[in-house]
Amino acid sequence: MKFNVHHFVSHGLLAAVLLAGWVIPAAVSAHADHGKPMHGGVVAEAGLFQGEWVAKDRNMTLYITHHGEPVPMEGGSAKATLISGQNQTEVTFAHAGGNRLTATLPQPLTPGTKAVATVKLPNGRSGALRFTWP
Repeated sequence: MKFNVHHFVSHGLLAAVLLAGWVIPAAVSAHADHGKPMHGGVVAEAGLFQGEWVAKDRNMTLYITHHGEPVPMEGGSAKATLISGQNQTEVTFAHAGGNRLTATLPQPLTPGTKAVATVKLPNGRSGALRFTWP
């Protein structure tokens, strides 16, 4: 049997194109999910994980995810610095079950408040999330 390079390349290329057509959209979809707010908040990227900042009245919640999947935060921690105009406030978050960390603010947030949250995952790795409240 004679080896036909043209036949091999055309079928191999076809298989690669078909595989890419299946794999790439799935990867893009999974990547896109982690940029969407799931709880009505503001989403930020820390490289290793993502965080969604939700604030209502004086209650602030951070939801930690990895590509749209919740990251269990028992044993993890977070602290944030909030800056609004000339005011700077430090808050410490407590684990509130699952992938949630919560903190109580001294006053409700105002639009334009900026926050930098340092999050330590239960596995010891950490990252910083930067948010601006709308």
